[in-house]
Amino acid sequence: MDFGIALPTPANSWKTVRRAEDAGFSTAWFYDTQVLSADIFVAMGAAAVKTDRIRLGTGVLIPSNRIVPVAANGLASLNALAPGRILAGFGTGYTGRRSIGLGPYKVSDMGDYIRAVMAMLRGETPEIRIEAKTRKVGFLNPETGLINIKDPIPVSIWGFGPKTCRLAAELDADWISVNFTEEFSAATARDMDAQYRAAGKDPARRRKIIFAFGAVLKEGEAYDSARVNAGRTRRHDGSARCDGGSEQSQRARRIRRIRNTRSSSRADRPRVSCARTRTASPPTI
Repeated sequence: MDFGIALPTPANSWKTVRRAEDAGFSTAWFYDTQVLSADIFVAMGAAAVKTDRIRLGTGVLIPSNRIVPVAANGLASLNALAPGRILAGFGTGYTGRRSIGLGPYKVSDMGDYIRAVMAMLRGETPEIRIEAKTRKVGFLNPETGLINIKDPIPVSIWGFGPKTCRLAAELDADWISVNFTEEFSAATARDMDAQYRAAGKDPARRRKIIFAFGAVLKEGEAYDSARVNAGRTRRHDGSARCDGGSEQSQRARRIRRIRNTRSSSRADRPRVSCARTRTASPPTI
């Protein structure tokens, strides 16, 4: 088990990431929320040159924020700065898209997007739909060393519902989810293992990345202060599962309703997670 942090991505994220590296954390994840946070690639680029060991992950890239060649180039550029330390996480963009008045990105379209990015990072020339036309696009001169597609960039998918979990399994990608209780995390991890097996993949080969929420205490602040307790109201039973079914659907809808009522104040709340931490006891990756 590894431990990491996640950041709402200030431009100077590298300062926190370097402290996390010095403290022994293995991974730092950066949010891709364009109207709340700094640009993810700018922040990760600075962290890449200011650190030596810690892995740096997009947590998570939203397909509608940039076309396939731009995302692939950004990841390959980071990989040149921090060879072998870059992780590519993708998701449908709940916060990033809600904050500009859009719903989550369509899962099937996200699958096509991720496949194309993965192909470009393998040095292939996938067909990509751009401006109503299908075009073949690939890196023209990766051998010059301006970018790095030699070192692999592991792909992760935020899978909170059956469709995204199935997509992660089909693409043999690592899986990202969120923790509400230990029982919830254990159950969803088992569900995800079943998805991998159903897709003919070995779940033991895949990383399971769990984001957990918490609060970083101020100097002298009590663990049950009003500020910390406000954050605790986010913790519900979180019973959405990767296995589908009517019960899952009902619970997933309940989770979405809870999230909708709280999204307006999300940016101001203290968080600890695989990525939302700056604490000595962060969540797990």
